[in-house]
Amino acid sequence: MANQDQDPGEVKEVPKAQASVEGASAIESISTTSAVSEVNREFQEKSTLKKAGDMGLPYINIAKTPLNADYLRLIEFEEAQKGRLIPFFKVGKKVRVAVEDPEKPETKEVTSLLEGKGYEISINLASSAGIEDALKFYRSTQKYKKIEIVESVDEGAIDTYEKEIAQLKDVPAKLAEVTAEEGLNLLNIAASKTHTSDIHYEPGDGEVVVRFRIDGVLHKVFGLESNVYSKIAEQIKYQSKMKLNVNTIPQDGRYVFTFNENKVAVRVSSIPTPFGESFVCRYLPSGRKAMTFEELGFHGIALKKLEKAAKISQGMILVTGPTGSGKSTTLYSLLGIMNTPENKVITLEDPVEYYMKGVTQSQIDESRDYTFVTGLRSILRQDPDVVMLGEIRDIETAETAAQAALTGHVLLSTLHTNSAIEAIPRLVNMGLPAFMVAPALNTIVAQRLVRKVCPHCVKTEAISESEKKEFKEVIENLKKVNPGTEVEVPTEVAKTAGCDSCSSTGYLGRLVISEVLTITSELKQLILNNASSVDLIAAARKEGIITMREDGFIKAAQGLTTLEEVHRVTNVAR
Repeated sequence: MANQDQDPGEVKEVPKAQASVEGASAIESISTTSAVSEVNREFQEKSTLKKAGDMGLPYINIAKTPLNADYLRLIEFEEAQKGRLIPFFKVGKKVRVAVEDPEKPETKEVTSLLEGKGYEISINLASSAGIEDALKFYRSTQKYKKIEIVESVDEGAIDTYEKEIAQLKDVPAKLAEVTAEEGLNLLNIAASKTHTSDIHYEPGDGEVVVRFRIDGVLHKVFGLESNVYSKIAEQIKYQSKMKLNVNTIPQDGRYVFTFNENKVAVRVSSIPTPFGESFVCRYLPSGRKAMTFEELGFHGIALKKLEKAAKISQGMILVTGPTGSGKSTTLYSLLGIMNTPENKVITLEDPVEYYMKGVTQSQIDESRDYTFVTGLRSILRQDPDVVMLGEIRDIETAETAAQAALTGHVLLSTLHTNSAIEAIPRLVNMGLPAFMVAPALNTIVAQRLVRKVCPHCVKTEAISESEKKEFKEVIENLKKVNPGTEVEVPTEVAKTAGCDSCSSTGYLGRLVISEVLTITSELKQLILNNASSVDLIAAARKEGIITMREDGFIKAAQGLTTLEEVHRVTNVAR
């Protein structure tokens, strides 16, 4: 396959002075349907070279040019055959075509057709025998069943479609039979139908492993042969506007496709490996509505604290947790409540993942020195009431964010810590003085995502003695902190099975387990006194905070998730 941003080597710009070829005119009428000897074929190419020079056109030996089936599909085979025209190179909207006779009416008709689609056409002259060889190759690609680029799926046919694509068994075979554009479309649709958040392409020795992250967990779904993967990789780079001829440095890009009338943005990251480029594609569907706190999984005292925080007029709300713990989703839920006609809401993100009506959203660009620090300073001059900052990464950002929270703004952001309490020493260790941390902070949310059991195939089993002991210990401690807690040790717990609805994982969807810490007067004083984490935790427990582990056990007791999931995300050994 020809590299998409390098012209084929056989193309030659021919000055008239260099186009004189003795005796070439004697073979211009050679029939393209008859066998052409090697010698005669050479003369025919030379004749075409001379003719190209006389006409002031570039010449191409199309028979020796690697043809990309994706470029051929710019027009139907019948049109290519009628116009004796072969598309052989494309960058953006610029397309180079090989023709036998540029003055032929049928050729002009096909050229006009391409121009009508918005393409900028460059004509290259090729021999009639070369065109015939190219048409034979073009004809051979027609043996593959053409798969239309799917932009919508009839909801009534989803079950059938899921059986064909979502099961993922036959995708590798399909990818080997279609063009790169159609192959990437198949993968996009498979990701959409299985609710995949990321696709990982991992080249290895002899096979490329493709893994889908579904409900936060990676699953190997199939392997690809290197030759099939190479065309998919090139198409990913082409769609996401990466440099096609660069494969030795990391690159980032983005492309968009449409599925069921919703645009889905795909954020692409590549890194070089000894076996080829590895890609991670993150799928970001548009049109998502901000979920309510209850829909996310907040309940009880955590829900009440979060609802109260959503009504503050100034102060800082931080959501903490590792990458992939749903921090941004919780922030968008907060924004959904704060986004009222009376409030000016501005966000600064890296990148903007979901667009919200009524919210001014800005994306940082470090290549132009538009960072979280410089961007936040600019945003504060826009007279906002609520500012959402994608992440606090350094002391400069932390200082500016704290100043905003202290001067009449609501500041929402994220931080990478393992618990709510740990956010306090993290800010101090960054260099933010305690006398700024204490008055600026209002609420800290720490969270993880656990998978919900699939309602279509979930089963229950009697609780084991070890599970009963764990539940009893957690619930007894919980009731000491919150005497009003109504959860009891269950007699049965949820167990996974697996069905078509959940792609045989036993889980379908995710929900938050969390701890929500409100910064009370006592906690503010402890922060000012540089109290230890032990003292801060004691004060938080006194205020009734429920830990993530306890919240997870509550949800397991309610049959929403499994104990295995709680152990997995809270790192608790059985």
